[in-house]
Amino acid sequence: MSQLDKFPTVNQSIARGIDRRRVMRPLTLAVPVALLSLLTACGSSTPEDTTTTAAGGGSSPAASASAGDGGGVLTGVVGTEGDPDAFKITLVDSTGAPVTTLKAGDYEVKIKDLSKIHNFALSGSGVDEKTSVPEIAEATWKITVVAGTYTYVCSPHPKMTGSFTVT
Repeated sequence: MSQLDKFPTVNQSIARGIDRRRVMRPLTLAVPVALLSLLTACGSSTPEDTTTTAAGGGSSPAASASAGDGGGVLTGVVGTEGDPDAFKITLVDSTGAPVTTLKAGDYEVKIKDLSKIHNFALSGSGVDEKTSVPEIAEATWKITVVAGTYTYVCSPHPKMTGSFTVT
């Protein structure tokens, strides 16, 4: 009879410790992989990635869209229908193209503020409008824009921003 057989409680404790390590070993790999997957999947919704194509002037045809001779309907949206708290803010014209340039004139801006944690603030020469942060709301603003640069932003999350130029 070996020494370990003489002390069954010691032998059982060793066996349980080995079993726990075997059970925990896959978790030590699974947890970091799951966290990395989650971060990757949610990566597009982080505040660090919130500027819109309207501000960036990308190379797609929609990114260079401009409204006609002034007088039209623009739509601003904070969040998305699928994820109201998404870190996304957009301003599009009546065709759905991101607004990068506009002609001076009068416009109607329809805002869809889908989130309680975001707002839509529009500012520039003669324009200073915004929705309220804790409310989910729709608003319609009548604005007159003149030559210059206008900015729209989520006040609590300033990396959520875009801008357009008025000529």
